[in-house]
Amino acid sequence: LHPLPAVLVGTWSADGTPNATTAAWSATCCMDPPCVGVAIRKARLTCRNIERTRAFTICVPRSTMAVQVDYLGIVSGKDVPDKLERAGIHASKASLVDAPLLDECPVVMECRLREALPLGSHTWFVGEVVETHVDEAAVGQGGEVDPMALDPLVYCTGDRAYHRLGGKVADAYEAGKAISRKG
Repeated sequence: LHPLPAVLVGTWSADGTPNATTAAWSATCCMDPPCVGVAIRKARLTCRNIERTRAFTICVPRSTMAVQVDYLGIVSGKDVPDKLERAGIHASKASLVDAPLLDECPVVMECRLREALPLGSHTWFVGEVVETHVDEAAVGQGGEVDPMALDPLVYCTGDRAYHRLGGKVADAYEAGKAISRKG
């Protein structure tokens, strides 16, 4: 599947240092309760941090953050404990879970760990979203997140490159109604 949403997964290291890694394998899993899932390589510090704290944040970066997002996926917090600082990303304490908010990201979801499913090289972590923070600049006139204002970063496995979204092509609800009227 591609393009994939490029997200940052925030955790606290055992010494209290904020940590984040890049993940392109993430998805909404459930609406009630609201849950998201993310696959993290077992060798990553983030994997151990989630298992220890039972919490993480899913942070949606803007396309302008491609260099920082790539860096955070390449460098391990085991080797470079101050990698967030080096990337120019600031962390603050989440309101409900034991994980950091990444301040430069326009959408951050605080997640409590519900399930951890080992799957070979990765573990699929399912987190219940208990709080969501959205930058007002990413909200449209209707009060919903505006994807064009959010300008999220996506990753394409084919060319191994980051991209941004294009414009709206159809209203899914109206398109579906039009098809059902034909039948």
